Amino acid sequence: MSRSSVLLLVARASHRWRRRLPGLIVVLGAVVLCAGVTILFATDHGARSAFLLSLGVALVLVGLLGGRIELEGFEILGAKVRVREVVKRRLELASSPEHGQAVDAGALRRQAATLQKLVGLYGLYEHVRRMQPPGPERTRALDQLAARMQSAGREADFDSAEVIGWFHQGTDALRVIALNLMLANEQYRDFLAVLESIDAPRSLFEQFYGLVLAEAMAPSLDSLQRDLLGDAISRARRKRRFRHDDDLMRLSEHLLAGLEEH
Repeated sequence: MSRSSVLLLVARASHRWRRRLPGLIVVLGAVVLCAGVTILFATDHGARSAFLLSLGVALVLVGLLGGRIELEGFEILGAKVRVREVVKRRLELASSPEHGQAVDAGALRRQAATLQKLVGLYGLYEHVRRMQPPGPERTRALDQLAARMQSAGREADFDSAEVIGWFHQGTDALRVIALNLMLANEQYRDFLAVLESIDAPRSLFEQFYGLVLAEAMAPSLDSLQRDLLGDAISRARRKRRFRHDDDLMRLSEHLLAGLEEH
């Protein structure tokens, strides 16, 4: 058999494989979905079930939509992959001669460097939350990470809509990063993020920094926003987990007193 014939056979086999791959991915996704549903109803492993359900949906979408899904918006792959792609694009844009006059190359490089720092803090935040048991030691470590998030956020300017999107569309860790960037820069602040972090937080740590942000924003709130904030804090204070956290109770009481004075 000639070399050209071998190459032709390989090409045909590769083509057939590529055509079948989406179907195989869909089947795999369906299997993972079934496993997630089974774990959801048969066991108490809620986090594992949620992961399998998300992974199953993601695989089915990949199989059905293929290349039409962009990596940057593919949440199941995690913030680290997304940020790495964003950093790469911004550095390429900063070094592109054809865009040299249209963009601030220095600003893009600062954004890229800050994003790399933030993704490192993202990983540390998840590690501490996963490995350390709840208690004062973990709280101190997370507070130190929050301070570093704020410090990193002062090193570069982002579009406010981008930071707000990190909170409303992001993972638990990304929401905390967004809140701390809002603390570091008034331009990023979003009152809806404050309300959601107090009314429907992913963690008590997020709720605490939502209250800290609320305290920072309180002087600039109008009467309607003050009423909404007061209602959200009052609802939060009625919940058992909130009442058992001294820091949350102390900060919320201080905030309510300040809102009543105006």
